[in-house]
Amino acid sequence: MSTENQKAKLLGAFLKSRREKLSPPEAGLPAGYGKRRTPGLRREEVAQLAHVSTTWYTWLEQGRAAAPSRQVMDSVARALRLDDHEHQHLLHLASLDIPAGDRAEEAEAVSPDLARLVAQLPGPAFVATDSTEVLCWNEQARRVICDFPSFAREDRYMAWLTFMDGRLRRSIVNWDAYARYTVAVLRGRYERNLRDAGFQRLIERLLAASPDFKALWDTHDVAEKSGRSFGLRHPERGELSFAVNTFSQINGNANIHCCIFVPAEGTGTEERLRDY
Repeated sequence: MSTENQKAKLLGAFLKSRREKLSPPEAGLPAGYGKRRTPGLRREEVAQLAHVSTTWYTWLEQGRAAAPSRQVMDSVARALRLDDHEHQHLLHLASLDIPAGDRAEEAEAVSPDLARLVAQLPGPAFVATDSTEVLCWNEQARRVICDFPSFAREDRYMAWLTFMDGRLRRSIVNWDAYARYTVAVLRGRYERNLRDAGFQRLIERLLAASPDFKALWDTHDVAEKSGRSFGLRHPERGELSFAVNTFSQINGNANIHCCIFVPAEGTGTEERLRDY
């Protein structure tokens, strides 16, 4: 399947998932009478709200519609009450964003200078790709978050470790919320990197290995990286709390980012990690 055909199918699946999550009152429509066969809005209701024909909208969900215009897709986004991240994701799947170019299958190289910088950061920190492959880390990240060098390269992805490494999974405070956020960010990045065969293999492996991942992946939720709180139960240092900040576009490379875990003030985390 070509990349454009794949994007058309993903676009249809994304629209269907948003439509099924939106109730008539949320969309400004009367609830109506009778039992609905499917949850959420009907296709004809979305078409009505977006001022397009039901046939064309149906084709759009089926991946059969001709290339839509920006104006029409903006109207569909408004009809489905998409937030800013979902709206941008929709435009990308409709090939209406600025092309980012092909992603290389191999991991980006981390320069020695960048690796040294990460090593010198005072809190846990690592550099990862859009697919969450961890490329380098400092000693405190290895001790506190995950023993990255103990894993084979094909498993050294934060997404894989979050779902498949039992020790990390048990240590993450509020794992359910963290996992949902991880998958939402991963889906957005994946659908912008459809030519990346390594990314494709990661998703296929996770779908086959983790029912929890598959359930979250099937929601089609998307999110962008943002500053977040992150809690860990460490076997030696007890409960740790961090504010996680992510820096992207490192040295002009949009495919890698650095995650820095800053001990949260007033939690005793900084004291518990001193000299660790």
